[in-house]
Amino acid sequence: MNDRYCVLLGPVARFTQVQRLRLAPGDVVETVAEIRRLVSESGHLDAEWWVGDSATPRDLAKRLLELGLVRAERPPHEPRFTAMALVDAPAEVPGVVARPVETFEEYELASDIAENAFAVPESERAEWRRIARERWEIEKAPESRVKRFLAWVDGQPAATATAVFGDAGALLIGGSTLPEARGRGAYRALVRTRWDEAVRRGTPGLVVQAGAMSRPILERLGFQPVCRIEALLDPSSA
Repeated sequence: MNDRYCVLLGPVARFTQVQRLRLAPGDVVETVAEIRRLVSESGHLDAEWWVGDSATPRDLAKRLLELGLVRAERPPHEPRFTAMALVDAPAEVPGVVARPVETFEEYELASDIAENAFAVPESERAEWRRIARERWEIEKAPESRVKRFLAWVDGQPAATATAVFGDAGALLIGGSTLPEARGRGAYRALVRTRWDEAVRRGTPGLVVQAGAMSRPILERLGFQPVCRIEALLDPSSA
């Protein structure tokens, strides 16, 4: 991270994001080349650039498209998100059990639900499976800021989600529900249980990058839009 951008090189090669873009108009071409080198040298692929309303220059998305990036329209990517925030408790959801995962078996189950919901390619699933035990050991530590959750509907695992807990609140990521369980409150219950955990940690606030499916639900829960985000993929890093 520097004062121009932040590059997130995740635990697998295709978890690659470029965020917080603050570029001068004359620096765009050079910065794109710089980030491409960084991604390549790190052995990463499929860099996804998140261009928010506050990114500069104001026509940055247009400039990036001219440099070969494309709109992120192939699963599991989406071309547009809305950053949203919540500072009041969302409603409880009766009849749905939602809580943090407690065992490695539950962790693997949550991973399977998310990968199926997001149509993650098999090659990428294999990468995640190779590091699953290592990530579970990290996440189950009491001091961990990352926690995965599961929801059960009628006693059956139905949905999963993750939270990253920061100093001011929690970032909600990875919310996904099995198709046959949608519309029964599992996603909403996972929002509530992550809120409860944020409150327990003394940071009652939630933020999320909402996609097309989740935004209507989050709006009904009281989330407010903060900014729009356009997602672009860099094929040169594939």
